[in-house]
Amino acid sequence: MLRAAVALIGKHGTAGASLADIGVEAGYSRGLPVQRFGTKLSLLETVIDTIQDRFMRQVERRIDGRTGCEALAERIRIQMEAVRDMPDSAIALYHLIVDSTGTVPELKPRIAELHAVYRDNLRAYLMQARKMGELRKDVDIEQNVRAISGAISGICIQALVSGDTRKLGEDAEFVADLFIDRMMEPGSVKARARVGRSVRGKSTPQRAAR
Repeated sequence: MLRAAVALIGKHGTAGASLADIGVEAGYSRGLPVQRFGTKLSLLETVIDTIQDRFMRQVERRIDGRTGCEALAERIRIQMEAVRDMPDSAIALYHLIVDSTGTVPELKPRIAELHAVYRDNLRAYLMQARKMGELRKDVDIEQNVRAISGAISGICIQALVSGDTRKLGEDAEFVADLFIDRMMEPGSVKARARVGRSVRGKSTPQRAAR
């Protein structure tokens, strides 16, 4: 049912994805989504929960012991590759984000929470990098969190709008290099070597949403 919701939201936005239509798309009755979720808002929030949980599990799996700037480089790749490999989920999520500012304002608190979780995750790796001595002392962590998050979202949205997400893996490497080279302490030779290997490593395709 959630897969059907993602498909309909991706095609028609939240306005074109009624509970009844989602039930039919999923192969069930028109009334089953109401029985299960109660309200459309509850279903939309569950869709966001599912996308967020799946993404954070993927982050945990792929970071796999990396820390600091190396972890940040991998984290950037994970998010952009997720859009490349699961564009339907990404389009649905961006519809939900946009609609939270207009047609479904009740979603705004949940979308704000989603953004906070993603930014907190980026911030954690930057804080690690600072403790490890990898960052220059003048680096503003909060400013870089906003800039990295914005760069990821902006590039991914452009790729989705153009209908061509194939180069998001390469773009992720560019974004990681761009920010990390700017932030990293010049003497962090070992850290640079680790980050370079991480950024140039092979991509791990995301599995399709179940």
